Formats: sequence, structure tokens, C-alpha cells
Amino acid sequence: MSRPPATSSDAAQVNAPFQRRTRLSIEKPAPAAGTSGASSSASATREITIRLSVFDQRHYRRLVAARDETIRRVVGKLKPALQLQSSVDAGCGIGFFSDTLMQCGLSVRGFDARNENIAEARKRFPHIRFDLGDAEDRDIRRLGKFDLTLCCGLLYHLENPLLAIRNLRAITGKCLLLESMCLPEERMEMLLREEPLQEDQSLTTLGCYASESTLVKMLYRAGFAAVYRVVPSPDHEDFRETEERRRCRTMLLASHVAIDVAGFRLVPEPQEGKDPWSKRPELPRGILQRARRFLTKPFREKYLSVAMRARRVFPDMPVPWRLPFGAWWLAQHSALDEKLFDRSFEEIEVRFVQRFLRPGMNVVDGGAHHGLYTLLSAKLVGKTGRVLAVEPSPREAKRLRRHLRVNRLRNVSLAVCALGEETSEAELYLVRGKNDWCNSLRPPAVDEPADRIRVPLRPMDDLLEELQMERVDFLKLDVEGAELSALRGAEKLLTGPHRPIILTELQDLRTLPWNYAACHIVRHLAARGYHWFTLSLEGGLSRVSCVEEKYDANMVAVPAERVQEFAYLLAR
Repeated sequence: MSRPPATSSDAAQVNAPFQRRTRLSIEKPAPAAGTSGASSSASATREITIRLSVFDQRHYRRLVAARDETIRRVVGKLKPALQLQSSVDAGCGIGFFSDTLMQCGLSVRGFDARNENIAEARKRFPHIRFDLGDAEDRDIRRLGKFDLTLCCGLLYHLENPLLAIRNLRAITGKCLLLESMCLPEERMEMLLREEPLQEDQSLTTLGCYASESTLVKMLYRAGFAAVYRVVPSPDHEDFRETEERRRCRTMLLASHVAIDVAGFRLVPEPQEGKDPWSKRPELPRGILQRARRFLTKPFREKYLSVAMRARRVFPDMPVPWRLPFGAWWLAQHSALDEKLFDRSFEEIEVRFVQRFLRPGMNVVDGGAHHGLYTLLSAKLVGKTGRVLAVEPSPREAKRLRRHLRVNRLRNVSLAVCALGEETSEAELYLVRGKNDWCNSLRPPAVDEPADRIRVPLRPMDDLLEELQMERVDFLKLDVEGAELSALRGAEKLLTGPHRPIILTELQDLRTLPWNYAACHIVRHLAARGYHWFTLSLEGGLSRVSCVEEKYDANMVAVPAERVQEFAYLLAR
């Protein structure tokens, strides 16, 4: 009998262990009255045969489902904003995501370098055009231009990922949605990895695995104007940090134009922080040559060079560092110090605070750490404003006090306690290594050891009452997962006549040890009349939905009565 092509719904029904072929029985409608009984006496079912590929295995189906949900969400947001009409699925495999794009209302074309994948995709999705094509081959540019290019699970299997990105950029009219495995490194690194010749691997035995920073760099260098991280990421363990496994996948959006839509967090182009061979640099011969090389460096590099050399002799010596907003910072050995040297820490968030705060405002810095936002706020609100810095770690509070003394800031009050719902004591996990910004009231997800100490726990409302701060204009809240508890202890503030703007971290990785999802923070404030926004590159605000299940970003909550006050930010 003839066998019609299988559909994605047919394949989705298969949950049995992997087989090469299976048979599905499909019931026929009952014959109408008066028709021949001969045909009705035949079997009421017909059998079709579909070929199950490696991509139909259960673990693949889970990953496909997670990516499918995110693709639908992304296209749903971008389609009206960018007027998307056409799309191409690069490395389409057997066509799962090509079908997703068509269901989203886009015209679709798919290509893949494997003949067997193209043949299977044509059988399963005969309504979509599939062609044989290699992303590393310049001839792929002959396909023309498409509003949206989708590239899922392909790049790391290639020997020349940058070449492939350049080719994909050539066929991308508006934006490229890229999903890929990535090395779990913050630095720009690549790994040439040997791969077996299997159906789900590359056509060669080598794949080139890049870190997320490297992928971002390649996208910028290929000619895209802006690169964004898709937030939240697909709901799959490969996209999350867990105690057992580091994040191994990312999803990025590269665009030819700036995108001011919620769900996309701008990632600036990474810059090389230092010479990768600088651990034991080979000095030029002769004093004159060394002096010439030193004098040609920018002042910032000269200063760091001298400071790092001095630190070899005095390892515990703090390095004075002038922050961009004018405050002095005494750098030691923490991860934050390294970020500030590279000017790569929360630039967008700092820009927002600089645009918002004015002299005379009152600020609460919840989870002040060593005082970056405390110093920034104190400088901006001036002598007529006030800042309350709340930091539970006595060790971090000691550094914060030193920063206040060095900068001669007298408009800051420091409360050495943790924020919570009631007055009591709690156990604080104090990280010993450089990741001291991960100190938490729950065991932190870091590789470094942590000590446990007892610290006081105070509601924010009580602290404000003691200090007679009747008005708070701005609240920065970063308390490693305790945000919901801290907000419950600030009910008077959140429902009073002078409600603050709130900048807070929303990340499931931090809230998981507290047995709640980051979306509960969003809904807690939304129920009290707050609107939520993401931050744009210039420090502006973009409205975001309050009903999403996953959030992974620093976001801003604005009371409904103050939204109009921020028209100058919302326009960005």
C-alpha cells in the first residue's frame, strides 16, 4: 500500500526505546450507511511506516520541546516589532523547527548538509522546501535574504564556525536566532574537539566549541549591529547552572538594528582584558626597550601594570582604582574587582541609575557587598540625599566602610544585617574565595568553600523607621535569592504614599535554594501595583510581561503611579 509522509505529530507519539522503524495504526472513519459491506469488512485501520532518526530519541525530544517553546515566544515578540515574513532554518536536521517557524506564520526554507536529513524532512513536512546546503560553503549565500535566520544545534559541530556565521549573516535580512552549545567560560575561548561520525554530529570528526563570549564576539565581527541574550532561556537543564553540571548551551539573537522588546538582554561586544600570555611575560631586552614599551601604553594600562607588579611583592596590598563615576575603589582579590578593572560589570544597570537618581533622593542598597551601588548612589544624591546600605557580612561591611572613608561620604548609613520578614537571626554562608559576592543565607552554588556565621535578620520597614527615612525613592535589591523574603519585610514601604523604584535580580538559580521561582518576585510586586521593565543599552526601560514563567535578568519595577514620571526613559 502507499505510505503518506509522516508528520511531526506522528513522531511525537513515539516514546518507546530507539528503533529504526515503527508502524502506526490509524483508524478509518466508519463507512456511511448503504455503502458496500465488502470494504467495511476489511481492516478498519491502515498502517504507515516512518523512519525514526536519532533525533526522535527521548532525550532529544525533551531538548527539542524546550527550544521549540522559546522559538515560538521569540518569534511571537519579534514578528510584529520587526515585521518578519520570511525565514530560513540553517542546519534544519529533519525539520522540527522549520515546521515551528511555519506555524508561527512565517514562510520557511530549510537546508542541511546531510542528504538523509533532507530526505526525511521532506517526507515529514512536504509543505516546506528543504535543500541540501552547507553553512560553511559560500554558495549558501545564493539562497538570498530572509528576515529571520534560525540556527539551532549546528555551530559547534563545524570546523569553521566564524566562516559559517559570516555566511549566515549574508543571508540574514533582519536578525539571526542562534542556539548552540558553549564552553562554560566567561573568557573568549574555543576548543577543537574530536567528534565521532554519527548522525547527530558533524560531517567530519572535528567540532569547534566556543564560549558564549566568543560567539558574541564572532556575531559582532560578522557584521551584526547588536547581540542579545534571550531571557529566559529554554526550560531545559542544558541551559541552567546546577550543583552537578555547568551551563552548556546558550541562545542569542543577533540583529542588524537595535531591538527594544522585552525578553532580550543586550550583550556588549567582549574585549580582550589582558594578554593571555601575561602570566610570565618575556620582557624586551634592555632597559630602554622596556621603558619604550611601557610609555606607549595608555595611562590605565600603565597604572595597572605598576600596581600588579607591586602586588607580586605585597600580595595583600589594595589597588586604588578610579571608577567611571568618580569614586575611588580599593581593589583586592574579589571577582567584582576583576570586573571593575575590565569595566565589564553591569554597565547597563549603572547607566540606568545614573540617569534616574537626582540630588536629594533617598536610596536603599539591599545587599550592598563592597559598596559599588552605595558609592554610586551617594555621589548622585549628594549631601541633601541619604543612602542606607544593608550588608550582612561583617567582612564585606569592613571593606564598604573603608570605601566610604576614602571617598569622604557622610550621607550613608550602614546596617550590618540581613533583610527578612521578621527580626531574628540567620545563618550566613560566607564564601572564602574571590566569589564573595555569592554570600547567601542558603548554600551558594559555587566551587569555593564557605564558612557559616550567625547574623541578625531585620525587616526593611523596621530599619527605615529607626533611621526615620519616611521616603525611599530607589531600592536596589540583590540578596542572593532572599528577595521575596526581603520584600515581605517591606510591606509598609511598598504600600505607602512614597513607593520606590526597584532594581532587583531575577534568577531561578538564586531563588531555587529558597524553594520558589523568580517569577514569584515579579508577581508579588505586580499584585501591589508595580509594572516591570527590562533595561536597554542606553539605560532606558522596556515594558515586560508579568505573567512569564522564567526570568533571568536584572529588572526594574515601577509603581503604577510613577510610570508617567519615566516617560523620558520609556522613550528610549
